[in-house]
Amino acid sequence: MARVLIGYERGDNLGHYRRLAPVAEALAARGHQVTFFLRNPYDCRAQITKNPIPFIPTPDLVAPNPAEREPKRMGAYSDIMVYCGFGRLETLFTATLAWRTMFDHLRPDLIICDHSPVTCFAAYGRIPVLQVGDGFTIPPAQDDVFPPFQTKKKATVNTDQLVSVMNEVQARLGGIKVPSVTAPLRTAGRLVCTLKGMDPYKDLRADPVIGPTEGLQNPMKMPKSPSLFVYLGIEHRVTPKFLEVLKTSKLPAEAYIRGMTEETAKKYARPGLTFYKSPQPIDQVLSRTTMTVHHGGSGMCLASCSAGRLQLALPIHEETLLNTKALGRIGVGRMATAKDLENQGAALLEETINDPKMAERADIIAQEIKSVGPFRPMDHILETCEKMLNGR
Repeated sequence: MARVLIGYERGDNLGHYRRLAPVAEALAARGHQVTFFLRNPYDCRAQITKNPIPFIPTPDLVAPNPAEREPKRMGAYSDIMVYCGFGRLETLFTATLAWRTMFDHLRPDLIICDHSPVTCFAAYGRIPVLQVGDGFTIPPAQDDVFPPFQTKKKATVNTDQLVSVMNEVQARLGGIKVPSVTAPLRTAGRLVCTLKGMDPYKDLRADPVIGPTEGLQNPMKMPKSPSLFVYLGIEHRVTPKFLEVLKTSKLPAEAYIRGMTEETAKKYARPGLTFYKSPQPIDQVLSRTTMTVHHGGSGMCLASCSAGRLQLALPIHEETLLNTKALGRIGVGRMATAKDLENQGAALLEETINDPKMAERADIIAQEIKSVGPFRPMDHILETCEKMLNGR
């Protein structure tokens, strides 16, 4: 029996949990001692209640004031590392010490993580790490710098400074010197759980792309009447803008708005609109609706694509923006900003849900996804885990 620490350091919705939970369950079923680390246990409480795997909260040492976070614009994964604390000695030192303290208590033989740069750094040279994530959260790391998110973008931070900070932390904690900014993410295992068409680094990828761990559906027959399923977070500025549009629309709609209070739900209530208090089974809501509205998270994009549904995405950060652009490239979705919703929200909603060419493309893409499957990502992940554990 091995001790396995599994979880995610960044991410505020359920996508990271849902990606890793099947892995944790399978390893526990094989007799391994599994401990989750969760960025947002409150958001995951319904899932934790159904399957109570022991967990610990992820140390969060990022400045709570958005004005103190850097950089404001992000061009490459090294900019995300600055956002996570790599740009300042006191922040990275404290975070690394917190992780190493937990490592000393839990004594994991293997760490499995998604979107966890500080975790990877704290384990660097000490504990084997398997990264399991989507295309965005596992950037190519074979070179000394990370590639830009898009061809016209570039990193806004000096990567030499990040390497200097990391090596000062390593020197103080007796760790191994880091040769480049990419080295902490150049882990022993790197498995990309997405579809190649949704991978923002698909032309630069050297890592195996093994398919999504959850969420893929069989192509579904489109309902005769237009209807919506909405999955958004109330904390994002664009969400109230869309809810105003939705309230004035006559389209039948079902919605789960993460973090929304009953008072807010009453504010936007209307006939034909159902608000849920908890996440709904994605296969059931997709079977009833013709279009999904979401922030562009990987899980919703993939589930909607595989089911053959139209999509309207309201991106909130770089990852969701890249996913949204991928939906546009394959012709199954559109993007809307808060400004778009203010100026032409109702027209944009009606135009998208009634677009026959987009509906045709959505069906074609769903059939293409089915034709290249079946994907067996769990087989790849578990096989990699056992190889890493047997070689420890």
